[in-house]
Amino acid sequence: MECPICYTNAPTYVINCGSTVEHKVCDTCEITMRMKEPATSKGRLLKCPMCRITEKEPGERSSISYKYELSQLYGARPRETVRWEVLADNIRLLSRAGQLHYIRRYPELRPYFENYVPADQDPIVRQVQAQVAQVQAQHPQPIHAFCQSGRRESGLCQTRSKTQRKCTYLGCNKFVCRSCRQCLTH
Repeated sequence: MECPICYTNAPTYVINCGSTVEHKVCDTCEITMRMKEPATSKGRLLKCPMCRITEKEPGERSSISYKYELSQLYGARPRETVRWEVLADNIRLLSRAGQLHYIRRYPELRPYFENYVPADQDPIVRQVQAQVAQVQAQHPQPIHAFCQSGRRESGLCQTRSKTQRKCTYLGCNKFVCRSCRQCLTH
């Protein structure tokens, strides 16, 4: 017998939907289905793929299912140690503005950039800010617009209303929704 969803693995998890016949799925499909359901006080309850009834009580789950759900809920993945020298080598390939962005965001990178000048003292940054202010004075922005993050075109942003929020990147004036927060051009 094979799983009625993926047709590859043997079904091992019995869904407690109340049917007179046992409805079973394999462990991988159980994990996938469970993570799509909202969390409740009893845990994530599956919706039976055969009869579309939600479980009354969760059935006997595998330890892999519990571990996966806990890792998704609490971020129990082990953190990798950051090798700042490797990251600094990759950041050196970016433009000056890109380098400054990462150095401001991660102060641990400052020792790897010997010529680092804070943004408020950097003449290049001041010049760019003056040019941006000049262009903004010539072309006033609208008060609100649809999300301009770039995720809208790719289908990742589902916001259907206009927003007044601006991109959180310094000097960027694109409108972005609450879920995007920053446009893809940075």
